[in-house]
Amino acid sequence: MFYKQLENGKYRFYEKFYDDREQKWKQVTVTMNSKSRVSQSEAKRRLAVKIDKVLSASTKKELELQKINDMTFSQLLNEWQNVRRSEIKPASFKSEMNFLHHFMEEVGNLRLSDYTTPQIQSYLLGLNIANVTRKNRKIYLNGIFGYAERIGYVAKTPVKNVVIPRVKRDYEKLKKAQENFITKEELGQVVAYCNSHNKEIRYTLAMEFIFLTGLRFAEFIGVRYEDVDFENHLLKIDHTIDYVSHKYDERVLTTTKTVGSVRTIILSQRCLKIIDYFRTNCLDEVFIFVTSKGQIMRQPKLYQFIKDRCDTVLGEGRVYGIHMLRHSHISLLAELGVPIKVIMERVGHIDESITLRVYSHVTQNMHDDVKEKLNRISL
Repeated sequence: MFYKQLENGKYRFYEKFYDDREQKWKQVTVTMNSKSRVSQSEAKRRLAVKIDKVLSASTKKELELQKINDMTFSQLLNEWQNVRRSEIKPASFKSEMNFLHHFMEEVGNLRLSDYTTPQIQSYLLGLNIANVTRKNRKIYLNGIFGYAERIGYVAKTPVKNVVIPRVKRDYEKLKKAQENFITKEELGQVVAYCNSHNKEIRYTLAMEFIFLTGLRFAEFIGVRYEDVDFENHLLKIDHTIDYVSHKYDERVLTTTKTVGSVRTIILSQRCLKIIDYFRTNCLDEVFIFVTSKGQIMRQPKLYQFIKDRCDTVLGEGRVYGIHMLRHSHISLLAELGVPIKVIMERVGHIDESITLRVYSHVTQNMHDDVKEKLNRISL
């Protein structure tokens, strides 16, 4: 211990000590009124107390580690939201965050170190969802826990080794998948029924247009007159309406599902006639496919219209809906012998396997065509 006299006449006592945890010398001080033996003794006592306090207190590193060890899923989710918000589209962001909040509600807002692989696997397998959706949910969880691992909040993500069992595609499931489309003849029957029974013509034409173009619903409702090249019969698709994060009639435009979804497609004469009907009976100067009230078409309403009409004309038991029309368009192109690459460009698929999965079935017309060609062969 040593001391120095201050300008005010008091004495400041100093004591240096070595902190093994941080491997460096530190110093504590105390000010006394005099340098008498009694004062020096008291100063030594006070300095010893200060040294003990410093050595017993948590270091900055220890405090950081404690903070990490105590971090909960809700705290991680707050960070992850800021990261993901700038990475993905608003609709996808909303869907992912809704699921992660559901996970936290069901499993619990635990410390990150308390989550286990069996626990997460049990949660995923307990969800009453399709297996492909279950795999997608695992991706969401792997994303947020993978972030925690990279940042250093956990030593290893508990999601990595989660196993989603493969579901056997039995005959009934395969049959159901193969029935997720309708032929052009069947659509013709449905359209004829709608026309003869005075069903809403705008929804009837919408159903036919999606079948003939293979557009996704968000792409379809986003089609504007300025996107159509009437002279060259082309339609430019480079945006969609975000009806998930915003209201339909706010008409918020966003990018397409993927970069590969930006495309220009050829419109048939029938497609141009459908557009011409909406232009002749124009209720909106910007967007083409609006209702009789001039509103952007709603997904639930159009879905129900398609399902009800198809159930009535073609019979119940099959999966009818908006995306079914897109699948049907791909099947139609395959039946017409259109090359896979051309189909991919038309419907905005980047991955060939996605397109192949859609028309993995073989239509009756394709069977008949093979039969006819085989019958022509003579040896």
